[in-house]
Amino acid sequence: MRHLKIKNLNIIITEKSDGNMKDPDTREDFLKKTGLPVYIPHQKHTAVITTPEENLSPADGVFIERKVFAGGVLTADCMPVVITDFNKLVVIHAGWRGAVGGIIQRGIELFEKPEELTVFIGPSAGKCCYQVQNDFIEMFREKGLPDKYFYRNSGGITFSMQEFVKDITDRYGIKNLIDISLCTICEDDFYSYRKGDFSERILTLAWLEE
Repeated sequence: MRHLKIKNLNIIITEKSDGNMKDPDTREDFLKKTGLPVYIPHQKHTAVITTPEENLSPADGVFIERKVFAGGVLTADCMPVVITDFNKLVVIHAGWRGAVGGIIQRGIELFEKPEELTVFIGPSAGKCCYQVQNDFIEMFREKGLPDKYFYRNSGGITFSMQEFVKDITDRYGIKNLIDISLCTICEDDFYSYRKGDFSERILTLAWLEE
C-alpha cells in the first residue's frame, strides 16, 4: 500500500500484496481499516460521474462534496485520477473510452476555478508498454484527435494516456499536475489486465481531512 499526502488530501493506492480489491470480502476488510465512509461507483468504462447521494450506475467517477468521506475506483491498467481544490474532490476511473468521452473534462468542470485545481494521476499503463493497433489510431483521428500521443518503436505502436490527460488539464490552465509515473505493466507491484490479471484490481482511495 502506498499512502500519499498533499496538504489535507490523502491518497491510498493498494498493491498486489494488499490483495485483490475486486473481491468484495477483501475490499471490505481493507476499507474497514480506514475507519472512513467510502463510496466506489459501479464502473463500466463510461464518462459518467456520480455522487454518493445520486448513486448513478454505471458510473466511472465520484464527486465527494464533504470532508472525511472517501471516494475510490478500481483499476488494472486504466488510469485513476484525483481532482481537488482541497475542499471537494473527484475520483475517476479513466480508461481510453472514458477519457475520449470527456470524463476528465466533466470532473474538472464540477469546480468553479479549474486553474486552482490539483490533479493526481495514479499507476496506469504507460507509453512504454501501452501497445495499440492501427484501428485504435484511426478511431482517434476520426474524433479529430492528433497523432502526437502515439509512439512507434521496435515492438509496435504505444499510446500515452498520461500525455493525453495532461493536455486536457493544460487547456483548463491547471498548473499543479502530479503524475506518479508508475506503469502498471512495467511494475510488478500492481495488477495489469494486459499481463493477464483479468479479475484482479487495485484500489485508489482519496479523501480530504478537515
